Amino acid sequence: MARKARAHAHACAPPAPSLITFVVVVFLLLGAVPATAAATVPVHVGVILDLATELGKKSLLSLEMALEDFYAAHPNFTTRLSLRVRDSERDVVTAASAAVDLINNEKVSVIIGPQSTLQAEFVTYLANKTNIPAISFSATGDSITQYHVPYFLRACVKDSFQSASIAAFVKAHGWKNVVIVYEDNIYGVGILPSIIDALQDVDTHVIYRSAIPAASPNYLIDEELYKLMTMQTRVFIVHMLPARASRLFARALAVGMMTEGCVWIVTDNIGIVLDVLPQHTTETMQGVVGFRPYVAKSARIVDFMAQFVTRFRAKYHQYPDARMIKPTVFQYWAYDVAWAVATAAEKVKRSKLPNIGFQTPEYVGKNLVDGLLTSPAGPTLLSSISEANFYGLSGNFRLVDRHLQVPIYEVVNVIGEKARGIGFWSPDCGLMKNMNLSTSQGQVKSCISSGEVLKPVIWPGDSTTVPKGWDFPVNAKVLRIGVPVRREFKFFVDVETNPDTNGSSVSGFSIDIFEAAAKTLPYALRYEYIPYDCANSYDQLIMQVFKKKFDAAVGDVTIIANRTKYVDFTMPYTESGVSMLVLAKNDDKGTMWIFMEPLTKDLWIATVVFIFLTGLVVWMIEHPKNTEFQGSRWKQFSTTFYFTFSTLTFSHDQIIKSLQSKVVVVIWCFVMLVLVQSYTASLSSLLTAQRLQPSVTDPRQLLRNGDYVGYQNGSFVHALLRRLQFDEHKIKVLSTLEEYADALRKGSKHGGVSAIFDEIPYLNSFLSQYGKEFQIVGPIDRTDGFGFAFPKGSPLVPDLSKAIVNLTEGCEGFQIQKKWFGATTPDFGSSDTDSVRLSLRSFRGLFIVNGFALCIMLVINLPNFIRTNQTELRNLSIRRANSSGEVSSGNEPNNDFAAAQAETN
Repeated sequence: MARKARAHAHACAPPAPSLITFVVVVFLLLGAVPATAAATVPVHVGVILDLATELGKKSLLSLEMALEDFYAAHPNFTTRLSLRVRDSERDVVTAASAAVDLINNEKVSVIIGPQSTLQAEFVTYLANKTNIPAISFSATGDSITQYHVPYFLRACVKDSFQSASIAAFVKAHGWKNVVIVYEDNIYGVGILPSIIDALQDVDTHVIYRSAIPAASPNYLIDEELYKLMTMQTRVFIVHMLPARASRLFARALAVGMMTEGCVWIVTDNIGIVLDVLPQHTTETMQGVVGFRPYVAKSARIVDFMAQFVTRFRAKYHQYPDARMIKPTVFQYWAYDVAWAVATAAEKVKRSKLPNIGFQTPEYVGKNLVDGLLTSPAGPTLLSSISEANFYGLSGNFRLVDRHLQVPIYEVVNVIGEKARGIGFWSPDCGLMKNMNLSTSQGQVKSCISSGEVLKPVIWPGDSTTVPKGWDFPVNAKVLRIGVPVRREFKFFVDVETNPDTNGSSVSGFSIDIFEAAAKTLPYALRYEYIPYDCANSYDQLIMQVFKKKFDAAVGDVTIIANRTKYVDFTMPYTESGVSMLVLAKNDDKGTMWIFMEPLTKDLWIATVVFIFLTGLVVWMIEHPKNTEFQGSRWKQFSTTFYFTFSTLTFSHDQIIKSLQSKVVVVIWCFVMLVLVQSYTASLSSLLTAQRLQPSVTDPRQLLRNGDYVGYQNGSFVHALLRRLQFDEHKIKVLSTLEEYADALRKGSKHGGVSAIFDEIPYLNSFLSQYGKEFQIVGPIDRTDGFGFAFPKGSPLVPDLSKAIVNLTEGCEGFQIQKKWFGATTPDFGSSDTDSVRLSLRSFRGLFIVNGFALCIMLVINLPNFIRTNQTELRNLSIRRANSSGEVSSGNEPNNDFAAAQAETN
């Protein structure tokens, strides 16, 4: 009984403290697990990647690391993204099948991917149909967004955005022609419209588009490269995926196209991975220039890169090259995409939607696509992702028009094993060597301008010299240069045929200018002349160049607007314009007052005024002491101004006594010496100009008189005459210099013409033979002179233009002109006499000096002159008073009074 009582007491006693604690902890732990599981909602997210590629493997690891970091930073979120990964196996159909499987079986609410532009087209169709947002961080092709696909988002930059940066780089180096090498699929073709437009904006032509199929064997790539070698252009823009681009550059190195003089530019899909390509691939790309979105280095990126390399190496052991396992901007974008989707899922859950996912109908297997239902949370998820705005791993994450905005591009140059940064590009600043960045936002704060746009580039062939962008083709083509066969004006082009050899020799002013310019080029120019008979019109020769039957046209070819539509011209090497050749006439009539014309009205007035001022000052100085300037008023006036006027002919007498007067006269005589000599020269010019006058000075005079006019056979001047409203039957065609002279001598009334309209170089050559008998009036119309014609975009045009400018400004050009036309410059007749008339402005300095001297003498002698006058008047008054007294007291008149009276009179 006692044992039983003790046992009962023990059973009823409270448990020990340790046991109680243990039970409570276990209960809480067991209760906590279901509580947490019940509090979180899984959100299925589909991921479609090419898991056999480095991009696919790295991007998947970046997504996983992003979700770990996101939920570690937000442990209280009630949603958890669950990745449902599918391998597209680098195949478009497999990617489409994976998308259907994710929607049908996994009930995903968002799809991340697919990886490439080719795979994205069908996925975007499914996204639109089911309202499931699809967001890709690597499908950069523009073709995806050509149609209305609101449920496809692109967390990467579009290919077309980089076109402006590439065009700026091409413009900075002065390249006028480029070749685009692209992948022959929807990804490669997508960039063509934007990059062609951007290049056209900087006056650069895409002369060839080389499409290389993705699966091309090496021999087909070699054939395409050999085709490029037969062209002159050596600037190549490559737009391909990295794997295919590596094959292209390997073959380019093998055929000898990675040498000095070549330019290879790669777009951002290649530029992004330049730092992680295998070493054997970068060895084939030495000197390549690439573009890639710029991501500023930060402590966050450095930490992410260290963790990424460690985890990637632990997961995949077949990458001994440490360079290849580093993350790129694609992984940064993938990381930010995961954060954006996780944030959007939490936002949708908090909006209390009943179900983030959705159920597919039972009959979906019967109709694979049409049976799919739309996601109820799709529009809200799309809106939340589109409105995401945060500072992510790659910088500011913000979607505009459903794609990521990248404000800055980095320009890199492949040197050794890595891509070295040589500068940056932004829409606001263009190309720049350096820039100031806001490390917190990654935006450009200010542009730094310097003399150099970019840092020095190491080009293919280890060259530091900027390539000129073109070279002669490997087949060493000899330029076929068409020269016009002229039957007149052979000063410019003279083609002589040797009947024995059936060959031709070409000479002339135009030929000498071209050959002299070609010799100054920094390279040897191989060419041959091919005579071309184009007597009717030089437009035929221009069309032969346009049709590529000739590589150039050299001769007296006028640069006019209509021809520039078909060819490019060098700088003109002759004078420009169309003038009128007329017969010069002798005008012996003259004018009665022609002797007045050498001096302008203001100069005549100034001369007369200073004659009187000089006479007045000389009279004031000489009057008190010189008897020649005394006597009656008329005598003083006549003596003074006769003396002054006689200085005009330097025939004045030596009647002045005072030194001051002599100073005034010497200065005035010097003024007269300069003025008289200038007057004589001007009068001679006027008399000559008056005698040699053109018979016609205005085309309207010809029209009013109904005169006949002429023009050179085959010249475009005929159209000008019709535009000036000359009747067709009043226009005559002339061919030779003799016909020119004979027609003008006869005149319109005797079967000739009153004027000949032609280009100034032809008229100059005519006057060099016929001299002063004829005169040129004009110019009547403007042209750009003679130039050499080349096909559109020819790289020879700028080089030859520079050579022509240097030649025509130097002694060699003058010697060539002297050889063909003589040393004298033809006289362009003009009836304008204003150019030889003398104005007061020309002699203003002399008159100022003379006026200053007169003022000084006036100031010095005016007080003495006034005192002398006052004394004479006082003496005169005294004499008058005395004379009056004597008359009243005596009978005889006063002789002194009579004399004074006579003097006064």
